[in-house]
This record gives sequence, C-alpha cells and structure tokens, in this order.
Amino acid sequence: MPTIIIWIVKCTIWLQQISTYGRQFTMTREAFINDDIDFLSKIPSKYAASARKTINKQVYQIMVNNPAIYDGTALFSALHKNLITMGTGITQEAVQKMFMALQLQTDQFGEAIIVRPAYIVVPIGYSFDMYALFESPTIHTSGNTQAANPLYRYRSMIEVVEDPTLNVLVKNGKMPWFIVGDKADTDSIEVDYLNGQEVPTIRRMETPGTLGFIWDIYLDWGISVMDYRGLIKNPGIELSNSL
Repeated sequence: MPTIIIWIVKCTIWLQQISTYGRQFTMTREAFINDDIDFLSKIPSKYAASARKTINKQVYQIMVNNPAIYDGTALFSALHKNLITMGTGITQEAVQKMFMALQLQTDQFGEAIIVRPAYIVVPIGYSFDMYALFESPTIHTSGNTQAANPLYRYRSMIEVVEDPTLNVLVKNGKMPWFIVGDKADTDSIEVDYLNGQEVPTIRRMETPGTLGFIWDIYLDWGISVMDYRGLIKNPGIELSNSL
C-alpha cells in the first residue's frame, strides 16, 4: 500500500495569500510494476476532486463563520446591510426581502450598483420548499384563492445550490441560507489560483536508496472576500431530522 503524507505551505503573492495544498505518496518498484488495480491512472482525478471539495469547504467556512473582512467588519452585518435580522425558513416574503437587500446595495459613492440575484445557496433540508416556491405558477392567498406567483418568473434566472457541507459545518441549531449576486455585477468570494493553474501538478521522483518512486501532487490557491455587496445571509431556522 502507498504511504500518504499531507502538507501545507503558505506564502504571500501580490498581497493575496496563496496556500500550497499537497499530498505525497510512495510506491515500491514491485508495486508499481504490478499495479493491477490501476491505482496510478486514478490518482489525477481523485486528487482533483479532493482539491475541489477542499476549496468548496473553505468558501463555506467563510460564509458560516462570518469573519471580519478588509474593512474590519464582519462579512455579514447590519453595517454591510447584508444580514437579515430574524432568521426564517423558505418563504416568498423572505426571498423578496433578501432580493431587495441585494438590489439596494450601493457603491462607496452611494450610487446604485444594480446587483442581479443569481444563486440561492441552501443546506440540505431547504431545497424542496425552494423549488416549490419558484416552480409553482400560482400561490394560495390568505383568502384561500389562487394568485400569480411573482417568483415564478425567476425560475430560469436563479440557480439553487444545495450543499450538505453547510449542514456539516453548522452541525446543530439554525441553518443559514444565502443569496449570491451575479458575478458580472459585483464580486463576492473569489478563489485565486497561482498563475491561473486550476489543475493539480503531479511530480514523480525516485526514492534514494530503494527501488521505488515518490509522487508529489499539489495545487496553489487562495480565497478572499472581495466585496460584501454580492452576498445576503438569512440566519435560517432549525431543521428537524427524524434519523
């Protein structure tokens, strides 16, 4: 069996912190020759998938942990006008309120920046209500009559992103959900790759003193909050789990 070693190296490039995430494994010459499970051919895709999952988790950690950003204020805050005060589930009123918060954001000069909603990011447990809200052409009113659903027209404009990573990070309590603006209108959270390389580098070396090989697999990236105006957070509600 190969031996796996994990390491992280940090450096700063152009004021953007880039981290090198890598894995190393070894294999004897005999195992290399007799690779009947085709282990080596599967390595690139496996580690590329691992890198994507790590990046995905790091982005959601920022959204869940709500750190202070470049202006010294928490990413989601009343000052940034991107935090819904009272958490709710998926309702027409909640979505409308979040859309308005996103679209009423202004630049540093007080001018409208016109941010279009593009994504709704939810943990597992919200998506059924979300799809019902957007895919129904009509809704029930308080008078038990049918009325046109104003969110129906957004069904092809909004992408619902359901990710269990949010559930794992939050664990217990209220599950937040988010609206993200179109990246063509404003920045939000950005992933930068060293020299634009998004695919892991694989390097093979011989093991000194033994008949075998060492493989280094690594990728360099950094994640930054570029602008708070492209994100709106709803603190959410507690979701019941019968399991």
